Formats: sequence, C-alpha cells, structure tokens
Amino acid sequence: MRTLPCLLLCGVVFLFVGLATAEGAESPIQVADAWARQAPMMPTMGHMHGDTGTGAVYVTLRNTGATPDALVGASSEAAEAVELHETIRDGAVMRMRPVGTLALPVGGTLTMAPGGLHIMLLRLKRALRPGDTVPLTLTFEHSTPLTLTVPVR
Repeated sequence: MRTLPCLLLCGVVFLFVGLATAEGAESPIQVADAWARQAPMMPTMGHMHGDTGTGAVYVTLRNTGATPDALVGASSEAAEAVELHETIRDGAVMRMRPVGTLALPVGGTLTMAPGGLHIMLLRLKRALRPGDTVPLTLTFEHSTPLTLTVPVR
C-alpha cells in the first residue's frame, strides 16, 4: 500500500526535474564582446518624435549547436525600432542598409564591428552614455531569444 504513494511522489519529482532542465537548457548561440556606441540625443526640428538619436550595438555570436541558425531580429526598450544593418561602400561613400537575416552556420562565428555588420537602434528614447547599459533581445530563426544587458562605451 505504501508503494503506490511513493511511486506517485517519485513520478511528480521526475516531472518537475525534467521541466526545470528543459527551461534551463543552454542556448547553442554563445555571445561575446557585446557593446553599444555612445549616442547623444539630437534635437530635430519638426520631427514628430521630438529629440531623437540613433545608436549601434556590436556583438560576436557563435553557433555551438548541431544545426544552422540565423539572427532574424532584435528589440530593445531603449529604442522605438531596432534593425540589423550592414555598412557598404557605394563609390566614395559609406552607406548603411538593413539586412533581413544574418546566417549562423554550425560552428560559425558572426562578428559585428564598426564599419561592418551591426544592430541599429533607431529613435532612441534616451541618450546612451558611457557606463550606461542597454537591454537588447536577439531573435533567432531556431534558437530561443537571448536577452542581453549591453554596456555603453
């Protein structure tokens, strides 16, 4: 008679341990060297958003998983919009343009740096000053989103 309650208790314990492990599983996407560039707010005459600014976040991502993945977007409470961007040379002029996704092949590394790929923070809600931090959530094609606290340099 005591065996049935013991089996039920063991089953419940194993169920909760399994759920905790699944929720706490590590992401196959590893993050390194995340930082945001200092960005002041700029007065804008006649702009419907009032004072505004743009900022950039740089980060290195490595896919340690067994399947290819891709960075498909990002969001931040510090900006009204966030886009993935690349810097390209157009003749004698450097230009930035949005990109849809950034591939992360198995074992691959994606490095975002000034003058290249970056995460653009559009219509900042506040200035970004050295010592501040910026919350940033990265969204992937397959992996769970990663939320970062990015230091401003």
